[in-house]
Amino acid sequence: MRKKLLVLALAAVVGTSSIPVGHLLSSASSVVAANEEDDTEAWDDEDEVEPDECTELTKGYVVASPAKKTIKVGKSFYINLYPSDEFDKEYGDLPDEEWDELIDENIDGITFRSTKSSVASVNSKGKVKGKKKGSATIKTTVTFRDGSEGIYKTKVYVTR
Repeated sequence: MRKKLLVLALAAVVGTSSIPVGHLLSSASSVVAANEEDDTEAWDDEDEVEPDECTELTKGYVVASPAKKTIKVGKSFYINLYPSDEFDKEYGDLPDEEWDELIDENIDGITFRSTKSSVASVNSKGKVKGKKKGSATIKTTVTFRDGSEGIYKTKVYVTR
């Protein structure tokens, strides 16, 4: 892998000059052999990829939080979307502003629905309010730009 990358880098630097490919390969082997011990850590580290305007959010990259919550009657909380562990593994920790941009660019709509609105109601902004003792599930449906949907569930327990 290193040889290929180094050969590609050398070829890019050399451009269209008349140096034979065989010379590039033998030079690359020499350079790789000479530097193998020096840069192994840099090559072995899994470098995080920066998300860009081409990054597409999909169901696997998003989680709705919290997954479960206990609240008292009359109290409320918000359901929010966060990067999943899979997203973090690939792109690393992302500042809130950049995450919000990815959400805006990749999500067409978010809807919230309570299975028992008499126990816990939810508005269009994801604010859940405890109405009476019991339990309900809030289903958050995210419609992605590519037309796919992700459904996330939040179990809500309402106490007195």
